[in-house]
Amino acid sequence: MQLLRSHGFTGWSLYEVSVRDKQGQLIPGYSGLAITGRCGDIDWSQSIELPRIRPAGIFPVWKGFFFDPASWDGSDFFMAAGDSGFVLVVEEVKKAFERAKLRNVGFTPLDQFERSWRP
Repeated sequence: MQLLRSHGFTGWSLYEVSVRDKQGQLIPGYSGLAITGRCGDIDWSQSIELPRIRPAGIFPVWKGFFFDPASWDGSDFFMAAGDSGFVLVVEEVKKAFERAKLRNVGFTPLDQFERSWRP
């Protein structure tokens, strides 16, 4: 979390967690990450339906992830209202993660986001 603090990123906080190894021994130094920044609901109606070829045939996907920018609280880390589960970040967060060579995280521009389910 030093990376997040050193850059002054907003929209997140930490909470205590207990992590144990296979023998049940406590492993110190872990925290849970809570995303506190918010924006309004996702507006799936703005997504564009496109055909995608899959092994079982041609199926639709919906491209684009939209929300009202006026509903965003301006945080660097944020989530949409409701329970979408998607964590959104500003470009500076993405660049900081890439410079730090962090792994096990992926970034998709909102205009390139695709989903296979209909809202």
